[in-house]
Amino acid sequence: MKAAQYDLSREDSFFVPTPVQHIDGMFAPEIYKNLPACLSQLLEIANNRQERDVLLLGAITVISGCLPNIYGIYDNRMVYPHLFTFVDAPAGAGKGILNHLRSLGKAIHRERISKSQDEINRYEQNKAELKANNQDLSELPPPPKQKLLFIPANNSASSFINTLAENDEMGILFSTEADTLANSLTQDWGNFSDILRCAFHHESVEMQRRTNKEYLVVEEPRLSALLTGTNGQFKRLIPNTENGLFSRFMYYTMRSVPQFRNVFAHKMDVPGQLFEDMGQQLLDLFQFLEVQQEGIQWRLDKRMQDHFVKFFSHYTRIYYSETGERVLATIHRSGLIAFRITMVLSSIRWFIDSSKRETPDGLVHPRDLETAMQITLHTIQHSLIHMADMPKNHDQSMKHRRMEQFIEKLPVEFTKNEANKVGKSLKLSSPTITRYLVQGPFERLGHGRYRKLYRDQNE
Repeated sequence: MKAAQYDLSREDSFFVPTPVQHIDGMFAPEIYKNLPACLSQLLEIANNRQERDVLLLGAITVISGCLPNIYGIYDNRMVYPHLFTFVDAPAGAGKGILNHLRSLGKAIHRERISKSQDEINRYEQNKAELKANNQDLSELPPPPKQKLLFIPANNSASSFINTLAENDEMGILFSTEADTLANSLTQDWGNFSDILRCAFHHESVEMQRRTNKEYLVVEEPRLSALLTGTNGQFKRLIPNTENGLFSRFMYYTMRSVPQFRNVFAHKMDVPGQLFEDMGQQLLDLFQFLEVQQEGIQWRLDKRMQDHFVKFFSHYTRIYYSETGERVLATIHRSGLIAFRITMVLSSIRWFIDSSKRETPDGLVHPRDLETAMQITLHTIQHSLIHMADMPKNHDQSMKHRRMEQFIEKLPVEFTKNEANKVGKSLKLSSPTITRYLVQGPFERLGHGRYRKLYRDQNE
């Protein structure tokens, strides 16, 4: 994927940072060398690198919603492994392969529905017996809740909250047509965009129904979301970067492949069988984790923490200096996303690859941390490409880049005349130069004299 080079004369362009220009849009091969074995085998069905990438990203996302009682401490807050991912692609690019990923959670979904139905049947039978014996129905406990794993995207806001509330405050939003969710979010009755934003951070959401004034609250939502659709559907769902949903998603943009593949070649004896098999393993793991009273905490040791902070500090400085403020929310939340991916990878490495059913010591595998950071670096790239296509962003990024170039060309100490000369060389107007001197990192030494303030390299 080629990113446009920065050009001051192109007023319709969004500057994509230098590091992004040198990263292949597809995941680096090194990412696949260190994956848990149970994940690697799922990817064999892919026909090309793009399909392999989105299968990996989608599988991690779905699995993140199948790990109850797994958590970590990030920025002094308890966080769970749940992830949001959006894969956009034109028709025929191969995103249909993601339908296999539903099988990863299908066994859990069916098991929860089946158990709920059994409880409901017993409840109704007990209720009928009480009626037949003319006994007081007020002694009946509340009716059982209908539990599931996959939450329908075609939902009203109240129904969505109710589903989470009845479902142990967890679930997976899985939709291969993002229009379904976009249509719901554009309706007054279905606008639960704020609920999605809160759910990403496990923040409490509440609602009171008007009809019977029933109060609904979800104290600590844990929601994963895997959405696919065209670029047009993406824009309907998230129209601009000021929409808080933008920075909460990982993105991958697929390109059309001008090649007709052999549609009769079999990658496995029974199509999708590997996904079904792993779905059964995840059901077993889900049931084991579900009954853990204390929960299982994953953590980084001091060396890993230092590496993590250094990595994201480095890219934060670069992206901000070259693009501006609008990238910061994405970069900061990418750190949280990388931590969550690490928890997912280390969980399945421990519980599925090693078939262990005892609590780990809690230290994530260093390979999983490195893999998570590299995956996140690539998804940041795709975020920035989407950001480049958003309205108004080019104006903000161009203005920021101009000011950065202005600062770079000035000596440590300078006069207003020198600033004017530098500004004119960059085709800046006199009012713009004056504004930069007021807003920028400068100290006024006296009449017409200034000094640059050095920025903290650890910011």
